[in-house]
Amino acid sequence: MFNLRHCFVCFMLICALSSCTERIDFTVSDIEPQLVITGYVCTEPGTYAIHLSSSGNFFGKDTLKKYDNAVVSINDYQLENDPNNNGTYITKSDFCAVEGETYTLKVLLDFNLDGVEELYTSTVVAPYTVPLKNLLLQKLSNEEGSSIFPLASLIFFQDPIGPNYYGAHLYLTTARDSNSSYQKYHVSNTPSKYVMNIFSSDVEDGSFIFYPAYLISRRMLHTPLDTLTVYPLDTFELELNNHSQKYFEYLKQASDASSGSNPLFMTPPGVMHGNIEGGALGAFGVYTVSRLKAVMPFAENSWTDEQMILRFGVNWREKFPKEGSQ
Repeated sequence: MFNLRHCFVCFMLICALSSCTERIDFTVSDIEPQLVITGYVCTEPGTYAIHLSSSGNFFGKDTLKKYDNAVVSINDYQLENDPNNNGTYITKSDFCAVEGETYTLKVLLDFNLDGVEELYTSTVVAPYTVPLKNLLLQKLSNEEGSSIFPLASLIFFQDPIGPNYYGAHLYLTTARDSNSSYQKYHVSNTPSKYVMNIFSSDVEDGSFIFYPAYLISRRMLHTPLDTLTVYPLDTFELELNNHSQKYFEYLKQASDASSGSNPLFMTPPGVMHGNIEGGALGAFGVYTVSRLKAVMPFAENSWTDEQMILRFGVNWREKFPKEGSQ
């Protein structure tokens, strides 16, 4: 039954809420800087890095200090200073971890300038590779004559029994126009665009998994100020990672913070918990890699004639004839 009194009360509440324009000031106390150590190695050969910096205040404007005077080693293998990046220590280009082996990171640094070097350590066991079995680009719309976009990149793999900590990267090999060479782009290069914790091991443990890791549109966000246009014959490469647990959890915290998942009016995000012993923040980890590629097919009604000319030239139809034509 319509109640005029209740409507009036609701109207007054809405007016009161809409008129709340008083500024809210947040007070965030300064904190003592701490050493932050982050980095990882992988089970495929490559150059890997450990980064050393200081923590800062949440609303601080000062540049974080980097440390080039430390001794950094992994299983007694000493890393070198990166000449191009302050506070970064790198391995040789052929360094790789071995599945199932234990890796201990050690950092010696006089962080508090008392004349005595402090020791910071982290020990992890390299997980085992989980191979990708298949990668499909699946059209989401069944409407006749519709665009091929959006697509889901479906990955298939057998989950081993026991805890595993998955993530997935996406790469796109494309060209800017018909005069450009093909180039590979990492389109999941920020924590908020890195797919993590893609299923619940409590529910799917030991199962054969198929999962839509990434949604593919005609234009893919590459950086906050740049997008990449997807064309036929472009290649998508999907990388499945299996992480050591603590580093995965650290990445998950970074992903949640960068994607703005904290509720409105919550206090600024606190210290992210890692696995560095000795009083430093950060995390060290090991991860594995399995990759598969899929080629973007051509489909009518998905690109305009102007777009195809831009990418393939005026004779693009010779490369992509209409169905039924010779």
